[in-house]
Amino acid sequence: MPYPIDKKTLIGCFIGLFLFESFLAIWTGLPYDMKIWFQTGLWMNQGINIYIPPNHLGYPPLWALWCAAAYKVYLFFGNNTQVWNFTIKLPLIISHILLTSFAGKFAAQRFDHKTGRRVFFYVLTGSFFIYIAALWGQINIISALLTFLAFYTILKNRITTSAFLLGIAVTLKIYPVITLPVFLAFVLRKSGKRQAGKFALITIAVPTLFTLTVFAAYRWDILYFLKTIFYWSPVFESNPVQITSGCMNIWSFVALFNVNMGGLWILRMIWIPVLFLGAIYWLRKTKLDDGDLNLALISLYVLFMITYGWVTEQTFLDPLPFILLQVLAYRPKKSSLYFLVIVQILVYLFSLSNWGGFIFQPLLQQFAPGLLPLLKYSDPTTSAMNWIIRGRLGLAVSIALGVFLVILAEPTSFKRLVMKKNKPVSPKASDIYSLNIDRRS
Repeated sequence: MPYPIDKKTLIGCFIGLFLFESFLAIWTGLPYDMKIWFQTGLWMNQGINIYIPPNHLGYPPLWALWCAAAYKVYLFFGNNTQVWNFTIKLPLIISHILLTSFAGKFAAQRFDHKTGRRVFFYVLTGSFFIYIAALWGQINIISALLTFLAFYTILKNRITTSAFLLGIAVTLKIYPVITLPVFLAFVLRKSGKRQAGKFALITIAVPTLFTLTVFAAYRWDILYFLKTIFYWSPVFESNPVQITSGCMNIWSFVALFNVNMGGLWILRMIWIPVLFLGAIYWLRKTKLDDGDLNLALISLYVLFMITYGWVTEQTFLDPLPFILLQVLAYRPKKSSLYFLVIVQILVYLFSLSNWGGFIFQPLLQQFAPGLLPLLKYSDPTTSAMNWIIRGRLGLAVSIALGVFLVILAEPTSFKRLVMKKNKPVSPKASDIYSLNIDRRS
């Protein structure tokens, strides 16, 4: 299978990226998330149910296994924090390299080598991939890779492999399951109901069986896990504190008016009918090609980000590979690429107002402690103005994402409109009669 660039350049790019991100990984990381990874590893090694203590892991236990391994490495090297930082982020760095490789290869195969090179270097050098993985230390780069591989393999009609990969993505972080309807729609159109049912069964079985196996092996009470993953719903009389302020969408703006989302469960559930309608749209389409599948994945991710109660900045990374394919390959338009830059800037600005600056706290503590007071400007709880900025930026991100989705979907409807306007109009019978009278005259 062809690569979009020569082998020496490919190896050089990957080595350079690995060294660069490894260096960044040692001295950075959002303290809140990194503390959760560290405590998870500690609790795993102590045999404690990781879903009981406060501020615990919010995902299925797959990532917890790596946290446990990283903690053992930490102990082996004499409680070395820098070694732990590198170890815990190592799968994230490798995932960025693999995502770059597969995205570039796919674009070269599906389109041409020039397009493949563009996609390759955009993913390779994309600052947001580096920001979320090597700097922040969040695992969305892995779920993005797995979902992209599910997309990559389904186009090769490897249904079982694709379903298994999507199942692993759901096992890592539950919300990639929102893409299942469009995968099912694609399989249904290409291979029929039996294969679509098989795809759904495998995708759901992988996270279910894995999670049950882990809980059985550790003899943990699964009730605490269920309380964790259903924190957004009125199940178990949950009333989560964090969701009352919303995050990177309209709900952070709504929070400015003292609307308690934790007490209004219907607001926390509104994303379900919205995604349901989006899924129905794609399921009802009579024809779906790979370009439609790519756009469908983007659409469900965007709808999820706009309506779900607690969507943090790193969530934008999951649809980003598909967005880059859309604006660089499927429907390459400079206007779409420019608008993507606007959306990305807004995401960065929201992150800066939402504790994002604290990613550099370990670096400043080590080399420039005098600059630590500057981090207060990244804390939305320090002043009313910071809180207002955060809320308005959340609204701005939602609006920008909605407009961007319309821009990405518009060319198809626009072409239909143009074709309709340019279609020859059959003359009326009276006009033909009048024309014949004129000719005889």
